[in-house]
Amino acid sequence: MKTTHKLAATFGVLGLGAILVLPWWTSRQVNERLHAWAEAPVQQSDIQLRNLRHEAGFLSSSGTAELVMRSRCSEDADAQAGTVVQVVYQVSHLPSFGGINSFGWKLKPQGEAAAAFKALFGAEDALSGQGHVTWSRQVQSDLGLPAMSFAQGGGSIEASPSRGALTIGDKRVAFAWHISDAQLRSADFVTRVQGMAFNFDLDNWQRGTGDAAFRVQSVSTRDVTLEGLSIESSTREKEGRLDSVLRNHVDRLQAGKQEVKHLAFDVGMRGLHADSVEKLTRLFSQSCGVQRMTQAERQLMRDALRTLLSQGMSLQIDKLKGESASGALDGDFTLALKPAQQSGSIQMAELLTSSGRLQLKGDLASPELRQMAGALGWARVNQDGIDSSFQYEKGQLKVLDRLTDASAVQGMLALADTVILALLEDRVPPVMAAKHESTEPEDVQESELEEEVQEEMTMEPSQGDAETEAQPASEDAKDLPGRSV
Repeated sequence: MKTTHKLAATFGVLGLGAILVLPWWTSRQVNERLHAWAEAPVQQSDIQLRNLRHEAGFLSSSGTAELVMRSRCSEDADAQAGTVVQVVYQVSHLPSFGGINSFGWKLKPQGEAAAAFKALFGAEDALSGQGHVTWSRQVQSDLGLPAMSFAQGGGSIEASPSRGALTIGDKRVAFAWHISDAQLRSADFVTRVQGMAFNFDLDNWQRGTGDAAFRVQSVSTRDVTLEGLSIESSTREKEGRLDSVLRNHVDRLQAGKQEVKHLAFDVGMRGLHADSVEKLTRLFSQSCGVQRMTQAERQLMRDALRTLLSQGMSLQIDKLKGESASGALDGDFTLALKPAQQSGSIQMAELLTSSGRLQLKGDLASPELRQMAGALGWARVNQDGIDSSFQYEKGQLKVLDRLTDASAVQGMLALADTVILALLEDRVPPVMAAKHESTEPEDVQESELEEEVQEEMTMEPSQGDAETEAQPASEDAKDLPGRSV
């Protein structure tokens, strides 16, 4: 019995110690993380924390800071300077079932943005939220804005209160936002949006894997009505390859007298080399584009691009469907780049394959469209509408199962090979170099034209000389192909 009491007392002391140590530990973690963020080099992020005034405590902490949100890659001076907001926050270090600690915050725009924010929402610190740090070390917070109301110069903006949520982890980033009603009205422009929601949840933001969605219940303007818009994307990684699918759907779209229902458009990009995509994303993010890359970074970019292209990929329109009052459309499309036989050897004409089909029925196949399709020979015209299909593989192009001249396609693919090879060898593509050499300032061209006209006027031959020179000139011109006199 005494042993049981001793064990209970021991566990009680340990539990009490853990309860007392945890607030101290979380307070220290918050203090260290905030100061590390504030001391981070400015050039490494588009979001900077500065002017931090943090008051650390045992059970709670509080403070203020400024967040600078900018676009360091932009060439615009205002975008580089960024928007500044003041953050006022409080942190409770007491643990709960929901997480290690909890916090609340408010944002207050600074400078010119403060007046605009107050005019729209009625307060300068209207954006606020509550959150916590989960036991898995993810930061989660809700956020909300009050109703928006603003009128000026005959125009107005009205919006209902909106709510959202944000989650940030080691590799995970998730965001969601919803607004039930928004209206923009003026003498020239009217739009009402109802039931708009946007969200994404990336389990690995560096590779872009995860889900995203944008949905709108209805959009109304003077001329267009749209109902049931849904745009959803999903990206997954399997065996070192990325597969992405973009699904688009509209329940009803009416523009003037034309109405389309159940419009669906699904696009898939599959087989992308995941490591190459991540390397390219990181390089472009760090350098702000090819023009700002170092020689070593350009070499890394070329290696990643060569691997990405040589490993192959495919682009597919898996579904294209829609209905009108008395018609319908149906189709699909595939564009695939097969893996190269030798690493780094890319020949579009041999590796690229493509196929597709399109069927239009009823009023969607207008008489003018039927006549044009039949005259050009790229579709079959029948009583219901028109059907078209094509296939390209190994340099051969078939339209409606008949071989067709593929020289134009082969020429474009050969040009693509030239451009890709030049990029991989860090050269200016010949087509771009030729365009650059032939491009001259307009004032220079005008000056040269004036000089030529003046020279011709001063050297104009007499009528007798012209008659004497006419016959030899005509005989010389006969020997020049493509010239006529």
